[in-house]
Amino acid sequence: MRIVFVAALLTACSSGGDPAVTPTPTSWSTGVVTETFVDATRPTPANGTAAALPSRTLPTEIWYPSGPGDTGSRARGAPADRAHGPYPLVLFVHGSSGNRLQSTFLTRALAEAGYVVAAADHPLTAISTGGGPSDLHVDDQLDDLRFLADRVAARAADATSPIAGAVRSDQVAVIGHSTGGTVALLAAFAPDRHDDRVRGVVALAPCACFFGDAFFTTRRTPLLVVAGTGDLFVPPSNNGLRAYTLAGAPKAFVSLVGGTHVYFTDFGVPDSTLDPMPTTAHDAIAVALARYGGGTACDPTPAPGTDAMISLAQQHDRTVTVTRAFLDDLFGRTHGAVAALAATTDPLVRWQRQP
Repeated sequence: MRIVFVAALLTACSSGGDPAVTPTPTSWSTGVVTETFVDATRPTPANGTAAALPSRTLPTEIWYPSGPGDTGSRARGAPADRAHGPYPLVLFVHGSSGNRLQSTFLTRALAEAGYVVAAADHPLTAISTGGGPSDLHVDDQLDDLRFLADRVAARAADATSPIAGAVRSDQVAVIGHSTGGTVALLAAFAPDRHDDRVRGVVALAPCACFFGDAFFTTRRTPLLVVAGTGDLFVPPSNNGLRAYTLAGAPKAFVSLVGGTHVYFTDFGVPDSTLDPMPTTAHDAIAVALARYGGGTACDPTPAPGTDAMISLAQQHDRTVTVTRAFLDDLFGRTHGAVAALAATTDPLVRWQRQP
């Protein structure tokens, strides 16, 4: 997809135990570690002026619960809270021209909610890519996710690691934004590439118009799609809403009234200031994933929404709230959190759901 973020902005941001004795907290302080994982079994394709490489390098940030309470307290390398773990693993996938730190409002909040969250800079979509970011090999990121889940599990099995004993490697969710949302949909529905450890996916403003209708019926994976009505890059009507409509239950679609595309990141930059170019059937991402559909739903581009734009804080707050409810239900921490949210009245949130 032809989304070009401002490079300067991007580079600048760049249940165990006896519950009667150790009740499960509702919030945690968090730790963070940075790892560089190298997959020597798969190459990185040539890209622009950058030559092909024999391996794939994924700089990765891992956030995790380090102690009950004290939300907002973070310490690099702090030991994980194992008394209340192990915790489900959430893999976050950045958008085109993004990076692993593009949406820390969400990744940190989920760690504070009791999840281990790993986000990598993916070849070739990361802003740091040699030869310039490209979506031409975006499907390679499915195997990146499998590799990351394996590597995080290995680190959790290492007694010297800060996350030792903290990860439920059989309980995995994938969250992605934009092109990363497309990867999340692949993780849910690609019949030939899926990982059985993935229990559910959250697609934030996903590019989906180039998938064929049948793609969404190949598997049943719990799905949450979140999109903004003011998205100028990925119009929700033929992307996120289409994915929701065609997918099987259980599923939910959350429409943020006046929400934007870029506000799913940490950057308070209106879509309109970034020369928005909506997804088409001829974009690199559509070419890369042509075997999953012909892109006939991409054209013509739907008209922009007319809702007043909400604030960055409002979009972040709603995104964290609905994502946490979905994950808490998905992993059995709660029963009915999504239903309860959908039953509330919030003028900035519209729900469609099928349990």
